[in-house]
Amino acid sequence: MNEIPVADIRSELARGNRVLLMTRHAERPHIDPEDPTFGENLPITEAGTRMALDFGAALRDASDSVQFLSSPLHRTRLTAAAIARGMWLEDRWNYDTIPTDTLIGNGSYYYADAHAVWQLFRDGGFYPRCFEYCRNGVQTGFRPLALATDMLEDHVIGKFTGKLGIFASHDLFIAAFLSGRGTYSGWTERTWVQFLDSAAIIIAPDGSRRYAFVRNRWPLPVA
Repeated sequence: MNEIPVADIRSELARGNRVLLMTRHAERPHIDPEDPTFGENLPITEAGTRMALDFGAALRDASDSVQFLSSPLHRTRLTAAAIARGMWLEDRWNYDTIPTDTLIGNGSYYYADAHAVWQLFRDGGFYPRCFEYCRNGVQTGFRPLALATDMLEDHVIGKFTGKLGIFASHDLFIAAFLSGRGTYSGWTERTWVQFLDSAAIIIAPDGSRRYAFVRNRWPLPVA
């Protein structure tokens, strides 16, 4: 399992690599299981804002060549804007100027039927079904894991133009991507993607790619 801390991203950039981080949003209030939008309008908490500011400060060395993208949900847009503020980039990248992309949000390639996935969430089976999906590659309401992972990577790489990319997304898509690339396995509620954890695509100068699970809080206990 390839886990690295956020600080290692600076080292990757210093070696001339480009890094795309698909980053989970910061801390948010609890999602109502009866909400079919998965909490579309939920904000991030005050603690979440501080976390995002710290995350941005840790990557401030790359502020001259960073690109932001966000899921359209309110909490991801707030997270991306707070990270940019932590990098001292709020004049260029802010809530109103950071572009959004539904394909890293609720329009994800991983969803074949978003309503069916919401029903899993509402009925209390969301995490067990997600663990099964990441392990077996198939699940009700989802596209095949390998296919969806290829589609997502092609899509985000096509959007990535900077030295560092910070694409604010959601835990399930990050976990599925890491599983689909064989980077992380054995998900449990204890090891699940936490707030501001990321899936990293690291691109060498020769164009080759490798992948890592970037833990925002280091180290975390592993079950």
